[in-house]
Amino acid sequence: MNAYSAPGSAAAVRSALARAHQHLADSNVLSAELELRAVVEQAPDCAEAWLLLSELAGGRGDTARARECIDAAARHAPGVAAVALQRAQLQLASGEPQDAVATLAELLARQPKQYVGWLLLGQAFEVAGRHELALRAWSQGLRHGQAAGQLMGMASTPPAFRPVIQQIIAQVNAELYGPAIAGFERMRAQFGASELTRLEHALAVYLGARQDGPKNPHQKPKFLYFPGLPEGPYHDPFLHPWTSRLVDSFDAIRAEALAVLEADAGIEEFLQFAPGQSRAGYLGGAGSKPSWDAFFFYRHGKRYEENHARCPVTSKLLDSIELCEVAGQAPEVCFSVLQPGTDILPHHGVTNTRLVLHLPLVVPPGCALNVRGGGEHVWREREPMMFDDTFEHEAWNRSDRQRIILLMDCWNPHLTEAERIATKHVVELISVAENFTPADLETAATALRG
Repeated sequence: MNAYSAPGSAAAVRSALARAHQHLADSNVLSAELELRAVVEQAPDCAEAWLLLSELAGGRGDTARARECIDAAARHAPGVAAVALQRAQLQLASGEPQDAVATLAELLARQPKQYVGWLLLGQAFEVAGRHELALRAWSQGLRHGQAAGQLMGMASTPPAFRPVIQQIIAQVNAELYGPAIAGFERMRAQFGASELTRLEHALAVYLGARQDGPKNPHQKPKFLYFPGLPEGPYHDPFLHPWTSRLVDSFDAIRAEALAVLEADAGIEEFLQFAPGQSRAGYLGGAGSKPSWDAFFFYRHGKRYEENHARCPVTSKLLDSIELCEVAGQAPEVCFSVLQPGTDILPHHGVTNTRLVLHLPLVVPPGCALNVRGGGEHVWREREPMMFDDTFEHEAWNRSDRQRIILLMDCWNPHLTEAERIATKHVVELISVAENFTPADLETAATALRG
């Protein structure tokens, strides 16, 4: 059952809703409300009808009835974003910011990219007197909205936020990102303005001061776009001088990976899912249990000491090369295990300042990577490859055996040393400013209620 129908009555509900909309178009509000009341009696899980009833009640100043309708929608059709958003707006209008925060926290735990929810959450925190939390929530809303092609100007901004969006952007940039901007200025003083013009451009795009992001429609970094780097999804892995060392140690690395899988210990899912978050948008395939697993040497910059100890050859090699180190983010290095019958669905990476290098260790027939704009790549054991994961990409294992790769992120080799150092510094400051985890959100909501 979905939020717009009831068993055996879907056609009748759709017809009644259509009549209600026509009545509204004709300014016949009473007839529209009678139709909508009939709908919710027949199909109480029809969120659209409850939302319209709530709006009509609010329009005539009946706040109590508006709240009653939206609360009914939340009970009968939980999980509908529009219901949570309207409910939070009514709670704010009624002077209940703590309840609005709780409503929005529940929504964002399920739908963390719901940018309107983040913007409303910022308003709720601001009303509650929690300005720093408001800035962090607004920054999340701006980031997710712009990633979705919204909030790039008045035309792509929802009408409700047009009067305040410029003020929100100015406050977030001045107050939340102030330390990152100051950090960039320190780096520019250290290396010279001419050395960091590309990073200055990247920061301006990130903060919304410039709109000239990637030209290729397939390239959509989830975090930071660094302009002026050679375009295209595939890159020569031997641009890193240490790649040849990995190839020379292929047999030993592969043996350690096979021993890890034989022991079946220390292996975890590559993807992390929040409670209530579905893996359906990330993994698919014809296998009985599609899965993408990993044995991590580093994850989000954290070193897994026990795993290093179990694979001394691989560990020694990793210690001998310049890893892409960004606190809380990188490096990410693992034995990547794609189980039989698993498809990794199309997605985008974080930033083109980092590339992804693969050393294929075990590749059965029927395994490949496809990067939009670059075509399909069939891995070959012992042959490294490197690509820009900010281009949409997918991978699959259509065999009956595991596919195993040494996967690692690495600096884009086309960055200068000054750019690597300054980018690391600025990105770490941005991460500190933006850090607002689901746990932080739940803690803040609980504190406001308490």
